[in-house]
Amino acid sequence: MAHPDPSSIRNVAVVGHRGSGKTSLVEAMLFAAGATSRLGSVVEGTTVSDWDEDEQRRTTSISASLCHVEWAGARVNLIDTPGEPSFLADAISAMAAVDGVLMAVNATAGVEVQTARLWARAEEAGLARAAAITMLDRERADFDAAMSSLREIAPKAVAIQTPIGQEDDFRGVVNLVSMTATTYDGESRVGQTGDIPADLLEEAEAAREALIDVVAEGDDALIEKYLEGGEITTEELVAGIVAGIAEGRVVPVVCTAATWGAAGADRALDLLVEGLPAPTSVAPRAAVDSETGDPLELAPVEDGPAVVYTFKTLADQFSGRINLLRVFSGTLSGDTQVVNSRTGDKERIGQLFTLQGRDHVALGELGPGDIGAVAKLKEVATGDVLASGGPRAQLPPVAYPSAVMSFAVEAEHQADEDKMNTALRRMAEEDPSLQLRRDEQTGELIVAGLSQMHVEVIAERVSRRFGVSLVLKPPQVPYLETIAGKAEAEGKHKKQTGGRGQFGDCWLRVEPLPRGGGFEFVDKVVRGAIPRPFIPAVEKGVVESMRRGGLAGYPLVDLRVTVYDGKHHPVDSSEMAFKIAGSVGLKAAIAKAKPVLLEPIMTVEVTVPGDCVGDVMGDLNSRRGHPLGIEGGPGGEVVRAEVPMAELLSYAPDLRAMTGGRGDYTMELARYEQVPPHLVESIAQQAQQGEEAVA
Repeated sequence: MAHPDPSSIRNVAVVGHRGSGKTSLVEAMLFAAGATSRLGSVVEGTTVSDWDEDEQRRTTSISASLCHVEWAGARVNLIDTPGEPSFLADAISAMAAVDGVLMAVNATAGVEVQTARLWARAEEAGLARAAAITMLDRERADFDAAMSSLREIAPKAVAIQTPIGQEDDFRGVVNLVSMTATTYDGESRVGQTGDIPADLLEEAEAAREALIDVVAEGDDALIEKYLEGGEITTEELVAGIVAGIAEGRVVPVVCTAATWGAAGADRALDLLVEGLPAPTSVAPRAAVDSETGDPLELAPVEDGPAVVYTFKTLADQFSGRINLLRVFSGTLSGDTQVVNSRTGDKERIGQLFTLQGRDHVALGELGPGDIGAVAKLKEVATGDVLASGGPRAQLPPVAYPSAVMSFAVEAEHQADEDKMNTALRRMAEEDPSLQLRRDEQTGELIVAGLSQMHVEVIAERVSRRFGVSLVLKPPQVPYLETIAGKAEAEGKHKKQTGGRGQFGDCWLRVEPLPRGGGFEFVDKVVRGAIPRPFIPAVEKGVVESMRRGGLAGYPLVDLRVTVYDGKHHPVDSSEMAFKIAGSVGLKAAIAKAKPVLLEPIMTVEVTVPGDCVGDVMGDLNSRRGHPLGIEGGPGGEVVRAEVPMAELLSYAPDLRAMTGGRGDYTMELARYEQVPPHLVESIAQQAQQGEEAVA
């Protein structure tokens, strides 16, 4: 099958807060375009894009899902993204691969906290933006209130449609551009278009005037004609809206009730095709040559080598690794050899396909601007750029949120440990915000994610996809240790076994560095007290001992260690002896240097209804929190505070209980601070008990 012309492609990420109706809207657009035979339901687990068992059970999107429709002569690639903060990485990755976003805003709740954050991301990325007010058929739906909250984050948001009725009375939309009305019956794929009802005509004319005001504001010719009293034609208004979207000064808003017979989905598709840009209408993607650092521009042209961007990796138990690709330049065909710009490795492209949810649709090739997938590439990860020739282009790295919640994980059955390690590596390839590491002190495998839910979902996927049951131990707080004073101590290792012995002796001085200063090792040994070849061994011993700390077994940071004297034996001294001596010396010095325990302090933003602010503030205070302020924001009052991570391990369920499920929060690392003295002993005891349990 020949690939579509890039001018007829629309790549759109559907984003928004969880529960804002993104998946239902995508499902409605698929149904309206005839891509599906029936309208699926999120509640029943029958939608195309929420095909994963975890998503169906939780009735929320967890992974970005690729779908496509043909509409009005265009190919529309839709990426349904998660709105749950725990899975933000997929939404961020999707926005790196598209040219526009459609923001879903719940008519019953307005703009919520995650909507605002994703909107800011899209604006920062320079993406064309449009919005859909969803769920207009639901109880307490309020189009005007939703528009008002949307203008808080998007001042240039303007309705190009208004609803005909709301809640149970919703039955269609008024198109303010063409001044027509489209009504729906709750069953047909698309609506019936005709004249605007007489009782809505005056209101529609006023709304159209407001639309023209916004559109004409940045168009000199249009505003001149408007001010002179000339009539703005439909064609002129459409052209003004399209130009305004491209320049970021117009954000068009449509009306939908996706679960009621896909109402409004056809008009939303019209907006995506007529208003959002094709790959040929946006600036070439900026890149650099990974070998020379020279700037490159990736334009959606057919000629020249193919340059494709991997924006998502799926770990499939049957197909292996599946990579979702956006072609930025050239044409990618099956059986083509490409080079990974990050690693320099060569890969052979196999069968190309696109996805309709979980279903694979085979493709002969992927043309410029298009989105598709390929399976079984060996070492290609999310963010990699593949090129079939020419310079090795590299795109700017995507900034993902840092993992903040850690669990120790082990296989339920010891025989599955190797399978567990492989499965978790595959999960980390799929989710860039997931971090894996081995605790050098306890030997435990640590899985870190954006929340407890995030890690629990990963464990469930490993069990289902790879047949390995995991045991998650309680979240670990990544404490650190440092020192508050200076000290000196001798590190001596002497052992005689009958033959050649072991001897190493060093004197170390330790002193604190400013917070964040890291580690410095200084050699001030003179007159050969310790031979030069053994100095690195002393440093190795010091570094190894730092990993185990001196107070509660946590890593040491922010200190300078100076080796300034020592002794050696011409026969018995060795690198191993001085390495042990360095380790012994550091332990002795730390014990005398006023060791202190540091804990991570998180900046927390809690968004809650106004009547819950008092309860939330009181609870944060009880968690040793330090309030930073309260301000109004999309979705409610935003309470900002700094709270120790140790006090937030159970915060999600507690917040749900306090707010009746209406609260939401995000957190990120602010800094490390000293643990209050009265808590140090209990933390050290818990750490020791953990070591004994592992032993």
